[in-house]
Amino acid sequence: MTITPEAIALTGPGSGARINSPRTESADNDLDVHLRALRRRVPHLIGSAVASSDGLLLAADLPDAIEATGIAALTAALLSVSLTFAAATHGADLHEVVLDSGVGHVVVYRAGPIACLALLTDTDATLARVHLEARPVVRAIAATLAPADRD
Repeated sequence: MTITPEAIALTGPGSGARINSPRTESADNDLDVHLRALRRRVPHLIGSAVASSDGLLLAADLPDAIEATGIAALTAALLSVSLTFAAATHGADLHEVVLDSGVGHVVVYRAGPIACLALLTDTDATLARVHLEARPVVRAIAATLAPADRD
């Protein structure tokens, strides 16, 4: 799959495309804080990104060589397919997906109904440590992006 500049222009920053969430400068800052904390706490972490469930980039802490908007789109697509697969085979909700490429791992977590978190690690990362550090952050990201109650 190739992410074209035209697709990014239609959906990326400045396009006017919005997800249904209370995104504010404060929420954006919270996402960045969470990603920087993961960088400090997870050994062998290459980078991370938060994407909306429809593939829009919300925040990223990735090396310059990795295109963040493409990672966001791929993360949402992987989660969507995995959710469908889990529902078809287990009839249950999916929380995370782990890919082992032989040169590293990609771990994608569902962060509530409207977002997901992707972590990229090298092969020396211990997945138990990745999960230990990431799961509370996923809950915090979901809470940050949750729509406000309208009582």
